[in-house]
Amino acid sequence: MSSNRLEQLRSMLAEEPGDPFLRYAIALERWRAGDREGAAADLESLLREDPTYVACYYQLAQVLAELGRTEDAVHTCHAGALQCLVTGDRKTRAELLSLKEDLEDTA
Repeated sequence: MSSNRLEQLRSMLAEEPGDPFLRYAIALERWRAGDREGAAADLESLLREDPTYVACYYQLAQVLAELGRTEDAVHTCHAGALQCLVTGDRKTRAELLSLKEDLEDTA
């Protein structure tokens, strides 16, 4: 990760604090930099404020699994799959259910 890229994203977020994509992008940059805890906190915060941002569920589940929080990762997949029923996002729902199954198999 380029700290310059993260700084650019944070600057853009300062100009548009309600933009969920910028918050998501910052979390992913932190993940790429190895800041798993920070990325998880950012994604969890975003989902608390906007539970319909379904892309977050998959990424959060992966980060949680990397942190050894497998039970939380499975719960995140389940919650995301339910949210996908509300939003009608079949593709993301299938991906979340597949990840959930993989996580349960390794637990």
